[in-house]
Amino acid sequence: MLVSTIILMAKNLGFKVVAEGVETAEQMAFLKDKDCDQIQGYYFSKPVSPERILEMMLPVPAVQE
Repeated sequence: MLVSTIILMAKNLGFKVVAEGVETAEQMAFLKDKDCDQIQGYYFSKPVSPERILEMMLPVPAVQE
């Protein structure tokens, strides 16, 4: 109930809501149901270095046959 109240209060004040530390599908579903704007945590990825983030965002070169 506390999380629901905080999300509702932030939304009523016009803020975007970011949930950190999400580790399970149940937590993610709960937050999505409560209209949380952004969700991050181990459920999606363990922490990565800035260099690794760049690697993850770069397009993969096409394989030529």
